[in-house]
Amino acid sequence: MTHICYPSLFDSEKGAGMESMMTVRQVAELLGVHENWVYDHAASGDLPSYKIGGTRRFVREEIDLWVEQHRENGRGPKATRRRKRTERKPNRAKANRRPDEGQPRLFE
Repeated sequence: MTHICYPSLFDSEKGAGMESMMTVRQVAELLGVHENWVYDHAASGDLPSYKIGGTRRFVREEIDLWVEQHRENGRGPKATRRRKRTERKPNRAKANRRPDEGQPRLFE
């Protein structure tokens, strides 16, 4: 007897169910990010995923839709623009050091 815990994931009209799901590694390669990034965003609910038997699985169509919604070119709903980086102040330790002073030596 076969039990289908996720009937929406197995649709005979679309083809195979679990075989078409992607692993964390495949999603990381697709998005060009580290696997830990995929785990973190999936666990937080930001990236659509299914936890099946202790492993995360992803549906390609849902990942494609997520990518489309998170584009940074202004077409997606969460488009963000990066702020121009401001110039940093010099570190006081370096600013107060005289030019003739070298680095302090630990061993002579």
